[in-house]
Amino acid sequence: MAEKVKIIIDDVEYEAEKGKTVLQVALENGIDIPYFCYHPRLSIAGACRMCVVYWENINRLVISCNTPVQDGMIIRTHRTSKIVEENQKYLLQALMTRHPLDCPICDKAGECDLQNFGAIYGPQKQIVPISALEKEREEHDWESDFLEYYSNRCVVCYRCTRACDEIVGAHALYVESRGFDSNIVPAVRPMDTSTCEMCGICVHVCPVGAIISKPFKYWSRSWLLQKDLTRCNLCPVGCEIQIEYGLGDWRSKRKVYRTKPTEDLNICTKAFFGYDSLNTDRLLKTYAHGREESAGNLVNLLASVLSVHARETAFVLSGHLPNEIIESVLKVAKAVNAYVTAPQTSDYFVFAQALGGYEQPSWEEITSAQTYVLIGDDITSTAPVLSYYIKGKVYKVGKVDRDAKFEPEIINIEDLDKIQGEGLVVVTPFYFEEEDLKKVIEKVKDLKEKGFKVLLLPKEANVYGIYRRLKEVYSDIGEVIEKALAGEISTLIVFGEDLSEYYDQETLEALAEKLEHFIVASPFAYGLSVRGTMKIPMALMGETNGSYDSLMGTVKGKSFLPWSFDDISFWDSLAQTMSTDSGEIKVLRGKVKTPLRPKAHLYRSSWINLRSENLGKLYEKVQTRSQGSDSSLPTLTPGSKG
Repeated sequence: MAEKVKIIIDDVEYEAEKGKTVLQVALENGIDIPYFCYHPRLSIAGACRMCVVYWENINRLVISCNTPVQDGMIIRTHRTSKIVEENQKYLLQALMTRHPLDCPICDKAGECDLQNFGAIYGPQKQIVPISALEKEREEHDWESDFLEYYSNRCVVCYRCTRACDEIVGAHALYVESRGFDSNIVPAVRPMDTSTCEMCGICVHVCPVGAIISKPFKYWSRSWLLQKDLTRCNLCPVGCEIQIEYGLGDWRSKRKVYRTKPTEDLNICTKAFFGYDSLNTDRLLKTYAHGREESAGNLVNLLASVLSVHARETAFVLSGHLPNEIIESVLKVAKAVNAYVTAPQTSDYFVFAQALGGYEQPSWEEITSAQTYVLIGDDITSTAPVLSYYIKGKVYKVGKVDRDAKFEPEIINIEDLDKIQGEGLVVVTPFYFEEEDLKKVIEKVKDLKEKGFKVLLLPKEANVYGIYRRLKEVYSDIGEVIEKALAGEISTLIVFGEDLSEYYDQETLEALAEKLEHFIVASPFAYGLSVRGTMKIPMALMGETNGSYDSLMGTVKGKSFLPWSFDDISFWDSLAQTMSTDSGEIKVLRGKVKTPLRPKAHLYRSSWINLRSENLGKLYEKVQTRSQGSDSSLPTLTPGSKG
């Protein structure tokens, strides 16, 4: 139980937890104190001085963000102290004197702290005789196609540099010079090809419009957009994010304009800049044999195909599906004696089954470990937000790339025998070929016996949910595809495009030609769905109320985007239409090897990200830069040592 103290703020007594600051206690009790540099997830900088309060016991002004509470402390804010009010006005005047008043063209207008504080706490007239032409300071070009820095708008709060260092660990920004000449500059230019992960957190934490997102620049105003919270389903972490969108009325076009993190700052480039995949080539209506069909009619048609015309049926699930659809598919599969599989049965399922009753560590266990053993693909590219929480000693076997930020001790597979103690082993099963996978499994088993917890890390959002629901009834993907290519399966229902990461285009085309019914559920009108005899929309983030088993536990999405197709209801209706009184899910086991292995790249980690023009440009720029120099980070294969 934390020790409590009593303090008085503006003549009202509060009980506060010892160790907290005056600002934290004030905010927790609904007392507004303005600030620029403070953020609950960042270290204290004490840079802006805006959160000044009067400490009556010692008769002096102090900054509330860096003043711990003490028993008997008497504090006065601007509400009851004239000297606090005057000091805050003076600070705002100093900032306004050098800050360009370009709110009409600034993307931060409407959500800018300086703009708001100036209206609420600041002087309402210019009292220092400095013209706009005298406000200039040196501009620094970040040489980025996605981030833009305006030095004159910067209030030097250091939020961006602290977030980059303390949260992301990318160390891509630093402060150059001091005082009024201070500038935020990249450690490496061009910014896009530096250690910057393009997570966009610097844009979000900037209290003014000093750092902006170029893809959003001049597109809309914050007050013209609708916004709501949901869960990102682009990787297994399960972050809560905010999506801002237009309805297609006079205010803004009907599309997603940007995504932002909550104050937890859990977001990465997949969501921050990859949001444009929500606007690209979308499949939003149901089709049968090239013609648009109502959802209700398609449910009946699909039920007829599955129960009457199909000789053998198989479902291929996607790692991006919510639990509710997986459960509906299992009911349908049982009713028609179908096979159920997923591409991840060739790697994740093999590893999980070999561990014998795999238990996923909790988020607390994952983030509190002191020692990490990372095995396989680049963790920073696979699940970037997870990398923000890896702070202890790190050993690495496999691809380093952006995991270099951990300053890992690079070892080979054999060296795993020498690691002692307890900690967390993080494995990306999709990285390994079948032969190496078996070797890694044995080494991980040994570490588990020593006391290490094991985290199997897929690329997709809900592989954990698929495994928990299918582990007794799944078929191996290799067996199902081979059977379909041999003409022994007549109806194949494929969700998403996970298959395209495991099988080449020629195989998928041969598959479509061989099948009598090739039914595709996809978010996109172009891709695998082009060959579908029936096409059903598949929801993305902001379009589904479905739940996902993520690293953060079971999280639930929210559907609010106006064009959303309710795919959960579609598959639930099909399940209710089918009789499930008898029948069973058939199982095929044996062949697990697939021709291709997926890769995790920060900008191209899934078939969903491939639709993002923003991430595509970033990928091309990084690839061009790395091919033209020897400065790219080393890529290590299992068994090699660097």
